[in-house]
Amino acid sequence: MRTYLLAGLGLLAFTTSASAGPADVNAQAFYADAQQLMGKGMRAMFDKRTKPRMAQLKAAAELAKAENERATAMGQPIYCVSDAERKMGLNANAVVAMLGAVPESDRRRMTLAHAWRAALIRKYPCR
Repeated sequence: MRTYLLAGLGLLAFTTSASAGPADVNAQAFYADAQQLMGKGMRAMFDKRTKPRMAQLKAAAELAKAENERATAMGQPIYCVSDAERKMGLNANAVVAMLGAVPESDRRRMTLAHAWRAALIRKYPCR
């Protein structure tokens, strides 16, 4: 329960409007807000930004997954996640760390969708 709650807390929060999609959300703003929500602990679940932001991250993840599936069908996957890692999934700390691994200068000019794609490529390179 705590992992699920933390995932809900820290995954998604940013300073854009709640109706913005992953292509509209600035990655640095998302990252800064996600860190702020992680610092709130359990109280982050009561933050009005949490649910809409979770939906935006989910949408960014779905975009990256669809793109990778198309590329894989053509024989050139963008990122490669092992079955074991896929089954384990990611918690909020891992998601924030992955986005944090993308250089801040890049995050400042990227959308959430692009930053998440870059984070996946960095974390799960195809060898």
